[in-house]
Amino acid sequence: MTFHASCGDGLSFLLKEEVEEAGLEVLSENRGGVFFKGPAKKVRDFCLSSGIASGISFELSSWGDIQEPDDLYEVAAMYPFEKLLSPGTRFRIDASTKDTLPDSRYATYRLKDAIFDRFRAKGLDLPEADRDEPEVLFYLRSRMDQAKLFLALHAQPLQRRGHERQGGEAPIRETLAQALLRFSGWKVNEPLYDPFCGSGTLLIEAALRVRNGGWVNYRSLSRSSIFSRLFGSFKPSEQPSKEAGPILFGSDVSEDAIELAKENAKEAGVSDLIRWDVFPAQTPPEDFPFKNGRIVTNPPYGVRIGDKETVAELYAEWGATLKERFKETDVALVAGDPSLLGNLKLKASKEQSVTIAKLKGKLVAYRID
Repeated sequence: MTFHASCGDGLSFLLKEEVEEAGLEVLSENRGGVFFKGPAKKVRDFCLSSGIASGISFELSSWGDIQEPDDLYEVAAMYPFEKLLSPGTRFRIDASTKDTLPDSRYATYRLKDAIFDRFRAKGLDLPEADRDEPEVLFYLRSRMDQAKLFLALHAQPLQRRGHERQGGEAPIRETLAQALLRFSGWKVNEPLYDPFCGSGTLLIEAALRVRNGGWVNYRSLSRSSIFSRLFGSFKPSEQPSKEAGPILFGSDVSEDAIELAKENAKEAGVSDLIRWDVFPAQTPPEDFPFKNGRIVTNPPYGVRIGDKETVAELYAEWGATLKERFKETDVALVAGDPSLLGNLKLKASKEQSVTIAKLKGKLVAYRID
């Protein structure tokens, strides 16, 4: 069985690392994700623990000699969709097609027509197309005259993690937060500090790596009937001890943002793992307890907050603070506007281009000597 894990632009090399570390065989890689296969238990554990994958699916059917959308309709109408969908089941189709299927939207319509007409031919009540709250999610992909249909192991995007979060101002996407954590080299037993934590996404994602044995998608996939049918029942490992106290630290200049972060951490079930403080990143208090760890963050940038001149000054002040207060510390950040990085007056040890909300950005790492 062939599986596909999708990801954001520029993150496939990190997703590939996740796949390989899970002991799975990488079949191919492109900008949109990684195709892989492997034993069922290893696939299951990868799906539960992958923080970077925005979606995971497996191949249902492959069709050749598709010259036009009507050819897609003909072959799809012969597929036994009634084994996957019951009358009234809400489903959604996401399509990425080209070449002989140049219009992805029309290809979606024809596939949907094939599903409905098959149910009618069988004398069955119809399932329901629902883009907002589907119970079953299909992916249609095509290249040249080949079309492939995939079934997602989840109905909602994995980045939701099975709980609701309030975003706050310019939140970082959960999958990008996990990519930044991996890029930084952070390990779960290592202290971590986010000085621009905002609504807390990055630290909550780190805490989810600590909880439930690292199964960050446990809530999402435990509610998926498709996942349960494929892999059976599963339980996470025991919760970590709470006696040692939090090693995850978040601060922000906004008290409202910190209150939002606390609510989000509570909703995610990780509030006991994170300490939150209100102060500017440039002036941490002398008794701030973070030490011997990594700083990983999503600092503000001009398009996101304020004018560029003000943000450039903030970067300069924060860069000076890093050199004065956090010597011998590794720092990693996501830069929505890479032109601001020069204000830090730091030499990057590595960097990777990524797309952030349709902007060209970078993941960047530094070593503060």
